[in-house]
Amino acid sequence: MPGFADEDELYRYTGGIFEAAFKDPELLPKIKEANLKFAVKCTEPDSAITVDFVNLTTSKGADDDADAALLMSTETSNAYWQGKVNLPFAMARGKVKVEGNVAKLLTLSPLSKKLVPIYLEMLKADGRDDLIV
Repeated sequence: MPGFADEDELYRYTGGIFEAAFKDPELLPKIKEANLKFAVKCTEPDSAITVDFVNLTTSKGADDDADAALLMSTETSNAYWQGKVNLPFAMARGKVKVEGNVAKLLTLSPLSKKLVPIYLEMLKADGRDDLIV
């Protein structure tokens, strides 16, 4: 299963789905309601981004003041945003670890299902069939 080459790709694709979601009138109320700032910290290669639902921003690197963080390989991250990874099951199996407020982070799970089509569209638009699982 493929992962990202570097932090720029993690930011472009994972951060990109949230940038698109911030502009979506259907998703925006759910995002604001979540009131969450979280990081996605990846290995293989080491990379991280922060997604801020309060200020509607994404940034490279992991903010220390994030409510929670998802820790996983870039391969697992890529599969997760395609809807191929069940977050609670992956946590139980140790493929995904969570730091911080787990309950708050789990509110992201229903929203992530709505992000799958956005993510897949981005990959296809960039000709990144190599990342589609």
